[in-house]
Amino acid sequence: MAIALAMPGLAVAQQGAPVAQALASFSAKVQAQGRLSAADVANPAVTSSYFDQSTGLTHTYLQQRVNGLTVFNATGAVHTDQTGKVVFFNQDFLPGAAAAAPAATPALTPEQAVGAAAKSLSLPQPVALRRLVEARAADGLLFNNGGISEANIPVRLMYQRVGDKLVLVWNVTIAQLDQQHLWSARIDAQTGRMLDRNDYVVNELATFRQHVLENKERRQPLTTAAAAAAATRAVRSPKGTLGAPNSLTVIPVPFENIDLSPRVVVPFSSANPLYSPYGWQVGDAKAPSGFFADSYSFLSTGKQLTRGNNVAAYDDNMTATSGSGNVASSTNSPDGGATRDFDFPFNQPQGPRNADNLAAGITNLFYWNNMLHDVMMSKGFDEVSGNFQYKNLTGQGLGNDFVRAESQDGSGRNNANFSTPPDGSSGRMQMYLFDNTAANALTITGASSAAGTYRFAGVAFGPKLTKKPLAGKLVLVNDGVSADGGDHACATPFVNAADVAGNIAFIQRGGCPQLTTLNPRVNNQFAPKVKRAQDNGATAVIVFDSLATTGLTNFGGADTVGIRIPAIFISGADGFKLRAALLAGGTLNATATLGPEFDGSFDNGVVSHEFGHGITNRLTGGPANASCLNPATGNQTMGEGWSDFFALWMTTRPGDDGKTSRYIATYDNGDPYNVGPGFRRKPYSTDFSKNNYTYAQLGTTTGKFQETHDVGEVWATVLWDLNWQFIYKYGYNADFFSATGGNNKMLKLVLDGCKLQVCNPGFLDGRDALLRADSVTNRAANADLIWNVFARRGMGYSAVQGDRVNGQPRVTGIANGFDLPPGSKVIALANKNGAVVGGALEAYPNPAQDQLTVRTQLSSAAPMQVTVLDLLGKTVLRTVAVPAARMQQTGVELNTSRLASGIYVVRVTTSNGTYSTKVSIQH
Repeated sequence: MAIALAMPGLAVAQQGAPVAQALASFSAKVQAQGRLSAADVANPAVTSSYFDQSTGLTHTYLQQRVNGLTVFNATGAVHTDQTGKVVFFNQDFLPGAAAAAPAATPALTPEQAVGAAAKSLSLPQPVALRRLVEARAADGLLFNNGGISEANIPVRLMYQRVGDKLVLVWNVTIAQLDQQHLWSARIDAQTGRMLDRNDYVVNELATFRQHVLENKERRQPLTTAAAAAAATRAVRSPKGTLGAPNSLTVIPVPFENIDLSPRVVVPFSSANPLYSPYGWQVGDAKAPSGFFADSYSFLSTGKQLTRGNNVAAYDDNMTATSGSGNVASSTNSPDGGATRDFDFPFNQPQGPRNADNLAAGITNLFYWNNMLHDVMMSKGFDEVSGNFQYKNLTGQGLGNDFVRAESQDGSGRNNANFSTPPDGSSGRMQMYLFDNTAANALTITGASSAAGTYRFAGVAFGPKLTKKPLAGKLVLVNDGVSADGGDHACATPFVNAADVAGNIAFIQRGGCPQLTTLNPRVNNQFAPKVKRAQDNGATAVIVFDSLATTGLTNFGGADTVGIRIPAIFISGADGFKLRAALLAGGTLNATATLGPEFDGSFDNGVVSHEFGHGITNRLTGGPANASCLNPATGNQTMGEGWSDFFALWMTTRPGDDGKTSRYIATYDNGDPYNVGPGFRRKPYSTDFSKNNYTYAQLGTTTGKFQETHDVGEVWATVLWDLNWQFIYKYGYNADFFSATGGNNKMLKLVLDGCKLQVCNPGFLDGRDALLRADSVTNRAANADLIWNVFARRGMGYSAVQGDRVNGQPRVTGIANGFDLPPGSKVIALANKNGAVVGGALEAYPNPAQDQLTVRTQLSSAAPMQVTVLDLLGKTVLRTVAVPAARMQQTGVELNTSRLASGIYVVRVTTSNGTYSTKVSIQH
């Protein structure tokens, strides 16, 4: 994996008059605000500047510079039209920076900084570290990988902003050999202490599968039929029945997974000639002779593999540190042969490592990455703005950064991630295998009270059951210190170590306060427990949940303690049943059998989600700055939300409706696609009774969200609402390359908004960027609609974004606002059939049974009166006066238990008029 050496900025002379003019305008406008002096904005580093043909804007992105060094988290931008007029500018520069900056003289050498970074990141110390590129420290030096990084190591001297001070730091970039992290770490140049870090790898582990356990009320038992379907999937397209020359057999856009569509033949001519003029695959006749020769050495073998200008897709299952050699390999990808016929049968019960199943998954991954490239390029994620391509045909932007799409990645399980270094270095998509918990079978024999077959889930670390089977006698551990009889494995040696030795250790989850850091329900206790059992001679471990009401989850995380025995997890309900039998003196023997795993390369929603991280990280703050969306817990980061939106958008089909529940990763989770729950806490729906998130869902108190995936879920909810309002206004267009249709207009708006928003945006920054984008692209034709949608979710005119610490918007200090700006028009937000679903008036659930909630975004100088009438106009239910603020925030709940089943009219009277909507009551 090559990582481009980050440079401090582009010389104004090289960029020409437009950039010089933009800088002059930026300086003048910032100084006019009164917070910054001329010295504060003098000579900023231009990290990126490009002309956006789709909007006619020039986007210029900046970093503050002091003493010739850039300031890491002090950014700005100026966006100008073709006349040079400033359309929008922003800055987060530090006032009085020169006085706040220490001398630019480091005590640590750059070599010492690499060693300090390795130590802080718990990596081995570098070996035979040497400089490959000599340059000024301010411009950046380049070291070899030192045996600790997958790529060469860039190091650069800069300042880090901490409050109102600046600290001199070395910025060190290390791509971990296990491929789980690509760190950009700031090391104090005087002390060697790590001051800050960010990870270019956006990892899904914190939520994927974990929320299925933590939100046990969401997880309903599958019916027998649904469980059987999830366990087996379907057999699709045996070899030879569908294949054709110059084609791929895949799950086509816009279908989310194989449960929704059989695989079909897609010709290579599907590559859009505007966005992939040389085709998708190296053997396309449209590519000039020798076009790929300097990157894909396998071409000399005559094979036709899943490689092209936009993506290289391949099998990465063999080792956790297989490295960049995979791209050049001629044996780790399906070969379409001389006719380029990429048709491979798929049969889920045969397992993902079946040669044909593997080839089918890689082919699907290749196709979807290419489609994502072309669709997103049509909406503005192009070469100059930092998209992923081997060669940039316009000569703008940096090439050599095609997506490395790694199927069945061997570095983890039950997960997916995307790494987005700055433009010029490849994005990497890692798709993993997922446990098929519906088909996993733990067979228990012995005591009749517990004998039977149980489901189990796996862990991301330790040996796989296929290599080290789990079979033997079950022994409940006794650590002598923990509650409930000592079965939590909190200390070693065990009191019953002799009994545990040579058998399967049975351990209860949690219960070890000394191991709990943030949340007693997370998996940071799991690996130490397994390690203790291993130290006491156990051959394997079964952990059962400490709550008897929970379902299954899969445990991620890396093995940092040296685990050599297999481990699995079972539910609390099953675990306490087995525990009771053991405590009663029974003997139990266990055997675990894996069901055929699910290949994440077939979950097209997750593939789209991962690609989405590359889009937003390249567009926000410019293609040379991939550090503007820091996904740390407690930050108001929306990256996961945009990625969920892209996943939903790419898999929206003709005839869909916004009120229908949509889920993320039902295939990977083994769920029926229309039942969920997938990997999110609530389904995505415009129906407030299914998803009632508002801005105030973010926070740190009980029930509030601060983890980055949870935060993103709220952001995706409001984007999804807006997407459907665009569709209801402009229609749906199944041609994803078109500029017409509400779905296409909305995707374009989102990408334009990312280019215009501030570095490290909060929710209201993101809202305002969409309003700016609509102003630029549509002459603000949708401003009222955007305001109404955001106000419905508490992100209206008077909403408060909350605290901002060191440039990062936090989840604290947030306040809902359900109002509109002065002069804005209240819009009755519609559904597919034109009925009101929000804005002016909404009543839910609809149909209702015994309770109906009525809510409105209308304003009123006097309290509102809510009345329910039958179709003859007779009043059947009336409320007392309800304050307007309450109606905007929570609404009013009506008891409809005494109303007969039928159709009714809900009427709300305000000081500005009377509004009504129809509801159905069904008992």
